[in-house]
Amino acid sequence: MADTSLPTRSLTAAFGAGTFGSTLSSGVVPLMFLFYLTEFAHVPPALAGVLLAIPKVSDVLLDPWIGRRTDGWAQRAGSRGALLAASALLLPLLLTLLFIPLDGLALSLRAFLIGVLLVAQSLLLTVFSVAHTALAGDITDTMAGRSTLMAARALGQTLAGLLVSILAPQLVAAMGAGSTGYLGMATILACAALLALGLCWLAVRRIPLRTGMEIKAAVPLRVALMHTLRNRSFYCVVLILVMLGASSTALFAALPYANQHLLKAGPENLSALLTPIFVSLLIGVSVAPVLARRFRPNTVLTVALLLAFVGSIWFAAGPRENGTMIAGGLLFGLSCGVLTVLISTLAIEAATNSSSQGESLGLYLGILFSAEKLGQSLGGIAVGFGLEWVGSLQGTPAPAALQRLASLFVGVPAAALLAALLALLALMLAVRKGTQSNKEYQA
Repeated sequence: MADTSLPTRSLTAAFGAGTFGSTLSSGVVPLMFLFYLTEFAHVPPALAGVLLAIPKVSDVLLDPWIGRRTDGWAQRAGSRGALLAASALLLPLLLTLLFIPLDGLALSLRAFLIGVLLVAQSLLLTVFSVAHTALAGDITDTMAGRSTLMAARALGQTLAGLLVSILAPQLVAAMGAGSTGYLGMATILACAALLALGLCWLAVRRIPLRTGMEIKAAVPLRVALMHTLRNRSFYCVVLILVMLGASSTALFAALPYANQHLLKAGPENLSALLTPIFVSLLIGVSVAPVLARRFRPNTVLTVALLLAFVGSIWFAAGPRENGTMIAGGLLFGLSCGVLTVLISTLAIEAATNSSSQGESLGLYLGILFSAEKLGQSLGGIAVGFGLEWVGSLQGTPAPAALQRLASLFVGVPAAALLAALLALLALMLAVRKGTQSNKEYQA
């Protein structure tokens, strides 16, 4: 049995350091990599959007299998430490390789190598995320204990996102604002990620494997996936996660273009716009457990999604000056912080309940992280093809192109959040109808 007591502060901090390191090694990709591909790697916008989407497609296909296999790999090793060790070494390395200049290569070879690196980074991130999140069940078997660890996970992720949003643009600007600046930025972040991931591994490497093992390990993957469909609450959370990921990724991917062409500002101004979002995200992460205890989860989800929708429009469609955009970003970040903790807690709880009945916890976590990446890919695809619709932004862009850019900047994030609200409403009605039907049947 797992320890029923709350995890110690040192163990909780080390657990949070894991997501801090993994986010340092991957968080710059949704924030700045699309801009880097089009402006410095000289990849056409549509192709750049496809390159960012290919890893997410592979995740959708492979993450459930990888998630299930991590249980087997960890079972043979007796713990999840070996998977974390491999991640600690390879994730920072892949971040550095992504920003090595490849301008001398033909476009097809350049795109192929970038695509391979993105796929490798994304799949390895799944291995780490599944093994790391499943550790919560190895450390404690209580919801309070898991909530503590999930809060540490969200805090580590948010702090790393805040650090990336502040440092990455500043490092690029300090080192030349060209390909060399991006490579230097990636190298510094990779070193910091290696340190954080190493600290996490040192703290948890000897924790024995206790949860997530299937009773019938020989069940084919297709059958096991079909069994998960019975967990309606889990898939409700998954659908919201996809839409939330699409919205935030689209907003961050389009922001560098809006900053340069709509605000007429340099890369260092990105820090001024991104930092308030991540600060408010951190506040949202902190207050989410309190809100979850005082109000019904569906109420918190609905209100947070509504506020995120309003914040995204305020940020992208309001006056083009930092003060107004920062105010909208604060609202958007605060809402997303609450959603991050609530979605992860509800998903882990639903997955753990099923794993206690003999289903693979890794399989559920693989589905969860593939959904998260699917949402990110949808946002990247929309912005990538949207930039083709916008037209050329080189030199002095035409007024029509700038108007289309403004529409893209606000339209994609807002549409994704609106879809999340509609999906949540439809699912709540379906669940309520199912509950009423069960009551009528029992009567």
